[in-house]
Amino acid sequence: MGAAADCEAIGVGFLGQPINTLTTLGFVLAGIIVIARRRDGGWIGMGLIATGIGSLLFHGPMPPGNEWAHDVTLAWLVTILAGWGSRWEGFTHLPALAVIGISFAVLPAIADTFAVVMTFVAVISILRRDHTPVTVAPLLLLAAAAVFGRLGATGGPLCDPESLFQPHAVWHLGAAIAVAWWALARVGSQSPRS
Repeated sequence: MGAAADCEAIGVGFLGQPINTLTTLGFVLAGIIVIARRRDGGWIGMGLIATGIGSLLFHGPMPPGNEWAHDVTLAWLVTILAGWGSRWEGFTHLPALAVIGISFAVLPAIADTFAVVMTFVAVISILRRDHTPVTVAPLLLLAAAAVFGRLGATGGPLCDPESLFQPHAVWHLGAAIAVAWWALARVGSQSPRS
């Protein structure tokens, strides 16, 4: 089903889904900000940028392999977040990207399940280490954006394919802001692998 599941009507040209495509740049901007502002936030920043590029390809020009790029980069970002500060953090960098990329190429049907499981692992891992407002608030924003995005999926009660207001676009921006907010507040304020 691909991008069609995200409600916005698909047109022709580079901006297949214009609103959803443009809001993917929120991930790229968030990644650049995290890299620029936090010495130890490089991998989170790179994960955000990669997610933005993968999502841009998925919602925009939709070249062959766009769904793979979208799924791999999002799963990689969530994996980076799940591992940040843990003893297996190093694996979440390039080794995890390679494993996720190969796994999704061989078994594309596992992508959605993997993303859900790793999101759950990330949230539990993050909250286990810190459940102060500086961590909980970005996670609440992320949860609200996710629920809103799902309500706006194709067939959902908030879906209007022709509207300039796209709930999936709100998900893009909410997720990018939440991850950057958490990264800027947490990365550097505690030593990794503590």
